[in-house]
Amino acid sequence: MHKEFGEWYRLVSIEPNGEMLTKRWAGVKEWVSTLQGDDDAVLETVRIVRGLSPKSSQEPFLAAFRKHDAAFPQRNDAELRVLAGASLVRCVHLADNDNDGVRAAILAGTALAASSLRVSDSEISEVTKQVLDGLQRVARKQRERGELDTDAIRRGGDAAAEAMKQVASAGDWGELRGHVSTVFQSLLDAVRRSESALRAAEHSIQCADEETNILWWLEGGSSRDLDKPWSAVSKDAIPLIAASELADLTVVAMSPQDAAAILDRVVTKAKCKETSIQAYVNAVPDDWLKAHTSQMVDRALDLAPLSLALFQRARSNSSSWQEYFEGTSGLKPSEVLTPERIACQAYIEAVLLRTLADTED
Repeated sequence: MHKEFGEWYRLVSIEPNGEMLTKRWAGVKEWVSTLQGDDDAVLETVRIVRGLSPKSSQEPFLAAFRKHDAAFPQRNDAELRVLAGASLVRCVHLADNDNDGVRAAILAGTALAASSLRVSDSEISEVTKQVLDGLQRVARKQRERGELDTDAIRRGGDAAAEAMKQVASAGDWGELRGHVSTVFQSLLDAVRRSESALRAAEHSIQCADEETNILWWLEGGSSRDLDKPWSAVSKDAIPLIAASELADLTVVAMSPQDAAAILDRVVTKAKCKETSIQAYVNAVPDDWLKAHTSQMVDRALDLAPLSLALFQRARSNSSSWQEYFEGTSGLKPSEVLTPERIACQAYIEAVLLRTLADTED
């Protein structure tokens, strides 16, 4: 059980007891085992935390807690939000300890971060902060270089060579079989060590390639999608386009904090100014907009408000998408945000939607 689980209950003015916490944590563990293999369950859990309208039945979530307590009060929204938040915390912490469930952790963290533009959650902000901090750790762990142990490979080959010396001196079939078995076992061990070493090398090369490509992109000062320098692109369009291009360059993993720092350099160098959401959205070129939104599906757009705005503009025009957007997201298109905030938000949304699309593919 998480050491702060009881305190999270007190954030919503519920005083728990030991028996209740034990049963609820058992339900959390039950639900997290579902989250690790069900993307829609992850998204629905984020909606519960944020108090947003469900897109699918919440019955599986409730059933996980009724399984451990038949008297579970399933209409207490405050408690449900705490339990959903605790489930997301455990989801990212499990991925923090090993590589199982990494995709679920990334979905949980990016969906929660993306939805923060639409809904701030001061009541259980301590819980959501733990999820977002966990996302940073997971992303950075994914970038760690593996150890290339060439000595272990050499030792396996040496053992096989030494065993081969005994083959010629074998006096009968039984002795020969024993020596040959030793040779093959030594070779097999060497091959397995080689496989592990090659995986580590491949990962290191991927990380290095990604970092090099991002550095060239950053220092080059040009848009990859539009094939022109940022100085020739509308300043209001740069935050959204740059965020999308950085997401495309992200192959391994990048924490939102690191991405924010890179995007901050882009928009600062381009001298972008803060403006309204609708100004950012209407500034992107039509061709880029159509290409960018062509593969978007409605699966998580309620959690990704900027993507929703782009999606709606692509299917209407620059003057008619605002009313639907405001009614759906609760955000005013006239709300003014800094270019740094827009770029970071757009990057997180792009990673969220791309992760979902990769799963579908």
